[in-house]
Amino acid sequence: MHHSNYILDFLWNDHSWYTINSFDDFSRAILWCLANLVTAFAYYGIPWEIWQWRKQLPFYSSAMVGLLFISFIIACGTHHIVDVIIMPTAPWWAVLWVNIPMAAVSLATWIYIRNNRPMILKILQGILKMMEANKKLEDIKTLLVKRKMEEK
Repeated sequence: MHHSNYILDFLWNDHSWYTINSFDDFSRAILWCLANLVTAFAYYGIPWEIWQWRKQLPFYSSAMVGLLFISFIIACGTHHIVDVIIMPTAPWWAVLWVNIPMAAVSLATWIYIRNNRPMILKILQGILKMMEANKKLEDIKTLLVKRKMEEK
């Protein structure tokens, strides 16, 4: 083997040790790829929903946590896309007990969050209003305390 081919094979992780020789091998590879693609699809949908939530609470801490969480989920989705490219050869136990349940839960989470977006946004708006009202109340209390101090 030419040296440059070895480097390319190493970089692309060609799995020359594994071949798809039977219908079972092919079925496992297809299920593995589909499970990872469904998971990645859901992982790209969930951050969009969280972005909608984050816009309702424009405070630095909620914005920062939201952005970090969105970045984390997008990175996880990208990982699953890359998995489809580099290694659709997981053993049956991984496909059946890890990948397919992961895909089902990921997709169900995204669908549930998406379908409940209006309610979630209303709750977040209510929290924002309560926080603003509490801030105004604190400002009034501070003003009253200052006035009492000035009267003395």
